[in-house]
Amino acid sequence: SSLTNLTDLCLCENQISDISPLSKLTKLEWLAVEVSPLEDISPLSNLINLKILGLAGNQISDISPLVKLTRLTSLCLQSNEISDISVLSSLTNLIDLRLMHNHVDDILPLIENTGLGKEDSVMLGDNNLELQEGSEDMKNVKILEDRGVIVSLDPQQSAPEKIPPGAPRPMPE
Repeated sequence: SSLTNLTDLCLCENQISDISPLSKLTKLEWLAVEVSPLEDISPLSNLINLKILGLAGNQISDISPLVKLTRLTSLCLQSNEISDISVLSSLTNLIDLRLMHNHVDDILPLIENTGLGKEDSVMLGDNNLELQEGSEDMKNVKILEDRGVIVSLDPQQSAPEKIPPGAPRPMPE
């Protein structure tokens, strides 16, 4: 029962496929479940205190359970099976979003996210986007850039110097 007071938890590279026990950890603010065979993230749907969430390197395709996680500031979803990012339009506190190496083919939800703006970072490399000049996707990238969002379309580019989800960080005292 003392685990319910956890605020930070890293479960990276543990071959975890079932995270249902995490649903009770409602005080979590920082969670990383990366490089595992994880597909179902519905147990995260009520972890509304999460600010930093790392889910890179899994087999996630449905991110709709994240819709109520409106306190998220950093979300790492790289290297999954995600195509539909419509839920991201409501996560208006995001400042760092990593979607590289997925199947995203429409970034309109990022335009609809009124919180994305000056100096926020969105990484989109290696997705199913049409990146030719004049394409709808490039027009949307330009809209984001005009709002001050730093958009990376290069799958090899490293992230800005922020603490990424899943990276070691000092634990709170």
